[in-house]
Amino acid sequence: MTKKKSFLIAMSGGSGSGKSTLAEALLEHLGPGKAVMFGEDAYYHPMRFYGTPQTVAEREALVAGINYDDPKSKEVDHLVSDLKALKAGEAVEQPIYDYERHDRSTNTRRIESAPVLILEGIHALSMPKIRNFIDLSVYVDTPDDLRLARRIRRDVIERGRTVDSVLAQYMSTVRSAHYRWTHPAKFDADLVIADEGLPAYGNVKPTGEAIERMIAPVLARLQTAGVI
Repeated sequence: MTKKKSFLIAMSGGSGSGKSTLAEALLEHLGPGKAVMFGEDAYYHPMRFYGTPQTVAEREALVAGINYDDPKSKEVDHLVSDLKALKAGEAVEQPIYDYERHDRSTNTRRIESAPVLILEGIHALSMPKIRNFIDLSVYVDTPDDLRLARRIRRDVIERGRTVDSVLAQYMSTVRSAHYRWTHPAKFDADLVIADEGLPAYGNVKPTGEAIERMIAPVLARLQTAGVI
């Protein structure tokens, strides 16, 4: 008997839209062994792709010139290769990206395939090479002010950035890149899910009602497709 291929959900939205929160809630709802989350951000090019800076100043100058919100910042062919393997039921060694060093770690993350694969990231619906692998496309639509508040908190607390550097990057590349590459996917997505205010600060978890409302249409599609 031919083994059934994994069902791929590609979930996108702007930086700070709540797509990771939604993906994690879906993962938890489906339960162990039923789904695995597959972060697109892991595939940022390693530093050697851009050059080999010898000093801290050279590294900082190099990093400042990279637009991490452009799909070209990702190693798409590597992502495609791993997607093919996971959909075929094979495990992969996914890269790990170190945001503080702006470089890929020497370690990897082993991901075992599962009936449902959840790919999330700002470019998950913006890379032509992966479109044919997607079974369900989801766009999380969130107001810009809420997304910016979440991004500031994440980058300052979790990634060691300063507020000034986060705002400078947002105004110089993030905002324009969002409307050039990420936002247009909203109009082609199978599902558009509005996030009107899941918590942005601290360890406060979204209420059960808010999460259930957001994952309900995704679960309905999975049921229709016979996946769950």
